Parts: sequence; structure tokens; C-alpha cells
Amino acid sequence: MGRTKKTSDKVQVHPGTASPKKRRKGAQPTGNTTLPVIDKIKERAKQQHKHANSTRKNYSSYVGRGQKWLKAHASATGCRDEETHDDNAYEDPTFRDALEETPNRHSDKALALFISYKCFHEDNGQSTCDGIHAAFKKYWEEAAGDTYRGKWHFNEAQKRWEGNPACSAEVQDVIKSVRHKTNSEGADRTHSIAMSKSFMDRILSWIHLRCQRETYTGLIRMLLEGDKMATDNLTLEMRTLITRMVMYQAFSTTAWNLWTRCFELIKLKRKDLTIDPSETPSIKDLHAHFEVFLSNRKGWQRKVDKGLKEADLRSNRYKIYPQPDMPGCDCFFWMLLWLTLLERVHYNGKLEPDDFVFPAISSNGVVHRGEHISHDAVQAWINEATTGAGIPRGAGDSFTTHTYRRGGAQWRWMFAPVGERWTMARVRWWGSWAENENRDTLIRYLLDELSTYENDHSDALCPTQNEADGSLLGEHRLVKPVCSQDLQHMQEFITADVANLRSDVRSLTNAVVSCKNRQRSPTPMCQTLVQHSHYGDSRLRRESPTPIPPIPQRTVSAPILTFNPIASSAGSRPLPEKGLDIPNLPVRCADGSYAPKKDSWKYIVQHWTEADPGRGLHVALRDWPAEWLRGKNKAIFGSKYHQRAMIALEFLDQHQANESAFLAVYPEHTEGHTALLNAIKRAKKSHGEIIPRK
Repeated sequence: MGRTKKTSDKVQVHPGTASPKKRRKGAQPTGNTTLPVIDKIKERAKQQHKHANSTRKNYSSYVGRGQKWLKAHASATGCRDEETHDDNAYEDPTFRDALEETPNRHSDKALALFISYKCFHEDNGQSTCDGIHAAFKKYWEEAAGDTYRGKWHFNEAQKRWEGNPACSAEVQDVIKSVRHKTNSEGADRTHSIAMSKSFMDRILSWIHLRCQRETYTGLIRMLLEGDKMATDNLTLEMRTLITRMVMYQAFSTTAWNLWTRCFELIKLKRKDLTIDPSETPSIKDLHAHFEVFLSNRKGWQRKVDKGLKEADLRSNRYKIYPQPDMPGCDCFFWMLLWLTLLERVHYNGKLEPDDFVFPAISSNGVVHRGEHISHDAVQAWINEATTGAGIPRGAGDSFTTHTYRRGGAQWRWMFAPVGERWTMARVRWWGSWAENENRDTLIRYLLDELSTYENDHSDALCPTQNEADGSLLGEHRLVKPVCSQDLQHMQEFITADVANLRSDVRSLTNAVVSCKNRQRSPTPMCQTLVQHSHYGDSRLRRESPTPIPPIPQRTVSAPILTFNPIASSAGSRPLPEKGLDIPNLPVRCADGSYAPKKDSWKYIVQHWTEADPGRGLHVALRDWPAEWLRGKNKAIFGSKYHQRAMIALEFLDQHQANESAFLAVYPEHTEGHTALLNAIKRAKKSHGEIIPRK
């Protein structure tokens, strides 16, 4: 007996209110879906998603400058030259339009001329040549479907030029000439030196010479214990130094352990860190950890586009554990220390999920909450640290933002202690290298470096030979039996060290006895000891919950600053009130780009009348009480506040918020807020509203 199908009693859902998954399965979308509308949606989506915003802006800039240059040089007088030419291409009126969206028969020649002008006449480098070529190639590829793609040629049947002028032989010859010119002149080497573990330790030693370890650990301990007076006597110079040192260590150790590129780490946000709030992480517990998700990892978007597999669900997620035996590379300690400093000293509260972990810091020590640190600032840190630590480098070698990725990968694969080195599979996963990169990128990072090390004979005159070619990284030396000569040398060294130690003890004993026999009035040496003993405040004498093993100190000429919670140095600038900030101009947009300079005055008026919490301005500038601009805040915010006030009041009061009238009087607004401010000052001086100083 056949079964009858039961009538479905499911509720019918309107397509407009159905879930996205159900709409994709067959529900008809609402709205205007005519073919012209869909074509516009297609073009808009291509413009928005095909290239990154920065790439699209750079390409548009190259194309715009090229078109402007050609029109300026293709005038009637500019086309004629004292020399005669066989062809009359320059006299053709269409030559001035050769770099427009629809190319003509002169486009390849015009592009070759523009590259030659920039790279040979203005003496720009290979990057300029590559940027111009890539920009115009993409520009013409997207002009008319497949018409302007491929080899540049004349179609006899269609009686038109087809292909891409950027792929023509003339343009390629110019590009090759620029490359040869750059190489023959000795282009700067772009290969980044690997940041070894010993280099990381030397940088930490240099940091401890500038800012003693007890300075920042003592400050953090007092803040964690709820001491609200911990930062009251902290000077601006001291806070800025502590902030820069701790932030650099947090950034560098994270980059070294996770092998990140610069753009991947500077955009890290608080929501990308998973720290269990119910636990108190401590480096005493070697199994304590927190998790980092690199949402901006290179290649991650391609994985998303292709569809994530089950194996990819844990990709780009890294668990960070304490490494107390590697203080210069301990990301666990430095990251937690930096987050505590950022929340307790700068933000006076918890970080929001979208707050950057490494925000931008102005020269006056103010942290800009809605703006991440720039690539140039990170490179400046690296230059300062490597130079200050006295790290040697050869001719043409350089430490770039890629130095941590190379150094961390090489350490884990071949320089770590025996038994702690990683396999190639683990190295590839941790560095997020694709499976098809194991023969090129990984070889360049690891195998080439290993081959160079094992075939390096620069230490042939060294009394103790490395013998790197005898085994993997010369590991046979670690298990080689010791000989009698080695034992004799070791005994001589130990005997000499003991003799020096005895001499030092005798000298110290004589000094103590001599000091007791003198008058009770302290000598300058004793006064110095007493002054240093004042640093031993009971709150700072307690054992640190996050101890750092000592590192041998090197003699580097750098100022030593210590934090005294009782008294601050005279003449130092005080800290601003917590939570006060005036956003910098031009402002940074949500996509990471900067707003045009011509719109800076609009943001000034907006910040004068309205708050902007996303950029750190929680109270409109016109509502700031007078006491916020007095005392210790005057040196930091006073000048910037009065400059913003002059521009805003000129627009609101003098021109009654009439934008067209304001812009007509001050066309300097297109050059930015500084030029506008100077124009307003000149106008006020001419009207007698401002009396210039004599």
C-alpha cells in the first residue's frame, strides 16, 4: 500500500524577511534588477573589490600624472623640436590623447616617453618604472573588456589597434633599460638581515641601559595593586620613554615569534587577542597562554575566497606561552605588560574590541586611540634600536620590518638548541606559507641561509674552528670529546677569574674599613649610594610576579632614567589629564587612508561643535572648561586648541557658517589647515584684530 505525502504545514516566509542562506537557495530578491542596473552593480563591485584601496589610489595617481604630463608636453610648440624626425607622430593631434582610457596608435610611444622622462630625466628608480607600467597596464585592461589585453598590434580586419600598449616591445625595451641602469649604478640592497636571538638580547640590554627594568616593572606592579598615585609624579619624558620602550619590545617580540610582516601586525586589534579574564596569566605557570588571531595575514583573503576547509579553521591562530629563558624574545611577558600599561596609564580603562593594540603615538607622548602605528614609525624604531645596541652590519645590509620574520623562522628551524628545532611542515604552517611555496620562498628563507653558513670560511683564522660543514650547523662539535689542551685552557681561565675576584674583594674590604674610620659626614660616594637607596621604596622592593632573568650589560653611551615615585625631576613637562586628546589632521578614515587636506577645516569645525569619541575627542572643543587648558595641559594642548578655535570661529562667527562665502575668501583651504590658519592670521592683522609682536 502506497504512502500518501503529508501536507506540509511550514510557514511560508517572504523573500525579503528570509535568512541570507534561504534567500541564496531560491528566494527572489526584491528591488530593481534590470540588466543596466546589474551592469552598474558589476562595475561598482569591480572598482570596490578587485584591488585594494591603496593600490587603486596609487594606480589612479600614476595615470593622472601621466595624462597631465602628456597634455603639457604635447602642445603645438612643445611637439616641435630642433631635431628632425622621420615620422610625424608628435605633430598628430591625437598624440595628446594617447594615454587616455581608449588607447590609439601612439599610446605605446607615449607611455615609453613618460617612463623615460621619469626614470632617465628625473632620475627615479626601478620602483617608479614598475609602478607606472602596472598602473597603465591595469588601466587599459579594464577599458573595454578583452579589447586591450594581450600583445599590442594592429588588427587589419577590424582596422583598429588591439592589445595592451604596456605590453608593446618599445615599452618593454624601456623597462629593461631602466633595470640595467639601476643595476649598473649599484642599487641599494633590499635584502633584510635576519634578526637573530643574540641581536634581540643585545637590544634588550640597550633598553635596560636607557630605562632600567625596575622602572617599568615597578610602575606596573603599583598600578596592579591599585595605587592611584603611581603616575601622579611621573613626568611626560619618563612616561614617553617607558611607553616607547615597552611598546617596541611588545611589537618586536610578537613579530619575531609569529613571523609577521609589518602590515599584518600594525593592524592587530584587541578583539584579535583571546585572554581568559577568569585567569591571571603568570610566567611562573609555563602552561599559561593567550591566543592571537592574525586577521590580516597575507593570503588569508584568498583562503576565504576559495572556501575555508576544516583544516583552515585554526589557521592564523597562535597560542603564546611564556619563555622566561628568552627574556629578549618573550612575547607573552611583553605583550601583557604593554596591554596593562596602555589600559592603566593611557586609556584609564579597558580596550574596546576595535582598538588597535599598537596605536600611533605623537611626539608629545599622546596616544591616538583610533589610529594604528605607521610603517615608517616601526622602521624608525628598528633603526634606533639596532644602532643604539651597536649591532654590526655589512656594506649594503639593512634591518627592515621584514627582519623579524626572517630571524624568527631561521631560529626555530636551525639555530634553536638541539631537540627544540622545528620540522619543515611546522615551519610552513607557522609562517602561513602556501604548500606550493616550499621550493622557492622557504628555500630562500631557510636553506639558502643554511648553505651560506656551512660554506662560510671567513673565520678560517679563528683559534676555535666552527667546522660548520662537518654536520648540520656543526652540531658534531657539541658531542665532540674534550681534549687535555681544552681542559688546560679552561683551568687557566678559571684561575685568572678567581684571582681577579679576590683582588676585587680585597679592594672592597679596604674601602669599607676606610669609610668607617672617617667622619660620620657622608662623602660624595656615600651620598650617591644613599640617593640610589631611596629608589628602594617598599612598593618596588617586592619580588616581581614576572621576573626577568638578568642579561649581561654592555657599555653603551645612553642616558639612564629611573622612576622615583616620591619626587619628579624639576623642569620636566607634566602628563596631560587622562582621556584628553585633540585629533591630528588630516584625520585617518576607517579604511586606513587619510582624508584630503582640503577637508581638514570641516573636521576642525566638527570637532569644535561635536565630540568624536572614535578619534579620542570625548568632549567638543568649545565645551572644554578653562581649567583643562591650564597648568600641565597648557604645554600640550594650548597651541593646538587656540589654532582650531581661530579657524572654527572664523567660519561660524565671521561668515555665519556660510561655506561658499568662507571658501571664496580663503582659497588656501585646499592646501590644508596650516595654510588656512596663516591666511586667517594675515586677514586679521590687516583688519587690526591681531597686533603683531615687535
